[in-house]
Amino acid sequence: MKKALIGCGVLAGLVALLSGWLYWRMVTGGEKSYRQLATKIQAVETRLAAGQDPDPADLERFARDRATRRVLYDALQRHQKLSLFPSRYRTQESMAEADLVVWLTHPNELASVPDEMELMASLPVPGPGFDGQRYHLFRFRTQPPHWAADKGWLAGVAGPYLGDGSLEKTAPGTWSELEAFDSRTPEDHVRMSHDRTASQR
Repeated sequence: MKKALIGCGVLAGLVALLSGWLYWRMVTGGEKSYRQLATKIQAVETRLAAGQDPDPADLERFARDRATRRVLYDALQRHQKLSLFPSRYRTQESMAEADLVVWLTHPNELASVPDEMELMASLPVPGPGFDGQRYHLFRFRTQPPHWAADKGWLAGVAGPYLGDGSLEKTAPGTWSELEAFDSRTPEDHVRMSHDRTASQR
């Protein structure tokens, strides 16, 4: 009996250790991928740190690029220069695309910026307590030699976002199972993402 209890204790300790390691890897991986994206706007960050306005051409280029849009927005917000962010990209749909890209570049996920990405639907949150809030559903794909290239169009969800059009820094339901876009209806993709988020609260 005593040996069984000791064995259970050791097993529980190993499970806790593994869970802690996986969580640490998830967090540090996310921070690393975000930092890698942020290095791409170093020219903007340097001028902001020096109290200067960035080159308008750089602002337009980095806002247009789905890989750098979120980190540019965050950098301008930190330096209280958000008014310089190009207005055509200050929409929930554009920022949702950028938020999903940040998520996908995590080393545990796609570990890459998709080569192609399209907004397919904007749908209300499938549950109570989220009046007016919406998810944005995308499809995306990569090209060879990326390991996911042969999977074709995959589904990804970003949100939920407030119904007043405001831009949230993080949307807790932003996620992708990296499964085929056509494997579910748009509503089912959103419902699966929302249910997963709700279960973790």
